[in-house]
Amino acid sequence: MPMTHKTMEDFARSCGVSRPTLSKYFDDPTSVKPATRKRIEEALRSSDYQPNLFARNLNRKRTRAIGIVVPTVTDPFYSEMVSRIELRLRDEGYWPIVISSHGSTELEMEATRTILSLKVSGALIAPLGLRSDRRTLEKLTQTMPVVYFDTYLEGGTPFVGNNNAQSVSTIVDYLCRSGDAPVYFDIPHVNHNSPERLSSYVDAMHQLGQDPVVIGNTRDYTWDFERIGYEQMEQMLGASGLPGNSRGGPGKTGGLPGKTGGLPGKTGGLPGKTGGLPGKTILCANDRLAFGVMAAAFAKGLKIGRKADCDLRIAAHDDHPLSRYTCPALTTIAQDFAAMAGRSVETLLALLNEDRANVAPKVSLDAALVMRQSA
Repeated sequence: MPMTHKTMEDFARSCGVSRPTLSKYFDDPTSVKPATRKRIEEALRSSDYQPNLFARNLNRKRTRAIGIVVPTVTDPFYSEMVSRIELRLRDEGYWPIVISSHGSTELEMEATRTILSLKVSGALIAPLGLRSDRRTLEKLTQTMPVVYFDTYLEGGTPFVGNNNAQSVSTIVDYLCRSGDAPVYFDIPHVNHNSPERLSSYVDAMHQLGQDPVVIGNTRDYTWDFERIGYEQMEQMLGASGLPGNSRGGPGKTGGLPGKTGGLPGKTGGLPGKTGGLPGKTILCANDRLAFGVMAAAFAKGLKIGRKADCDLRIAAHDDHPLSRYTCPALTTIAQDFAAMAGRSVETLLALLNEDRANVAPKVSLDAALVMRQSA
């Protein structure tokens, strides 16, 4: 039966230490002598005492808490990033506070106000991007150390993210070498990553002497990428089909008349099971979009894969935790989750320690090709 201690004073007496020493331990266990730390930790294991860290933190000018804000925690990419960042912060003696903006400008602004009210030491933020209220976030960056990850807003706030030029060119090169050149399935440009990946695709195709072809409705703002992938693919397969990837001419778009984006040009598509796509290869802007595209193709009876009897090859970008479990498993580009989380936390810790000499304004991390059965 654990011992009961209602107050910090009671617990301090049972440990044989002073209340200030106990308080110092809860602030930073490494700040007390090893023998004292061992005595306190042994007492904690045999007691039901739980310090009210939240109440204690509110009495300080700054807490040992760090705010983490992401567009949505239901996205496997952000779930993975938050998990890694949380664990790293805990190892460093900080208390992570995670808030989702759910793709909403108003909720991102509310998250910013909440972080300010909690007097956190700093914040790690993946901003919405297109719909962020820049003035609100700029005010936050003037109040405390902030690091952006995954995407950024214009300005001098440090950023850690993926090198989209390197990652997209890598998978375009692989797809062209292993089969027909890919058509690019774009998503709404919710943040910097979307237009950067589109531009990287176009550049990579031109460098390989191929004709870029871009499909997808990029006008409607949404983070529901699986749904739009399914609905748009279903529409294309049920109508004129996917656009043909002709070579030697300017870039073309096609597939959704009146709603295509990214590059000016013509719509395409020939009769046949997959609309006559000579390349029969689709590169999706991210894995979540690919999930919907693959589901729609399956519903239409199309076979996905890299074998000769397959109708389509489908590849994507991110290597979400679920990508290896699609059927077939998704060929994709793996962002370096560990490095992105680690560098983000390290950059924030350097800012907290006023060590600006070790703070890079922008860190772009290379990604790796993951070859699976879908392409």
